Amino acid sequence: MTAAALQVPADPRMGVTLRAFATAVVSDLGAPADQADNLALAVSELLASAVEGGSQRLRIELIADAERWTLRADGIGDIGSEPADLPYRRVDLLMGLFPTISVDEAKATFSSATSV
Repeated sequence: MTAAALQVPADPRMGVTLRAFATAVVSDLGAPADQADNLALAVSELLASAVEGGSQRLRIELIADAERWTLRADGIGDIGSEPADLPYRRVDLLMGLFPTISVDEAKATFSSATSV
């Protein structure tokens, strides 16, 4: 089992850092390019939710075994709310990308749909 974690301030300027981290980790694990792209979008949405929710920090952890990778996020704010500037809830977008998503207060967990 392999794991990598990154904790950043809940600041929009951290988006590039989070996307690069997530993309690099899942690419190193051998995940397909479309999963890396979807994961980059997902961490951007998690960060946006954290910022809008007033979180102080966002922690992203990627864990992989021989079959799949799993992302755990803490400090995501209220990802189920409807932002005024979006026609969808962020959790709905994430469910479209990763049907395995589980949200518990300000924490989310989801896994790759296919093996690594």
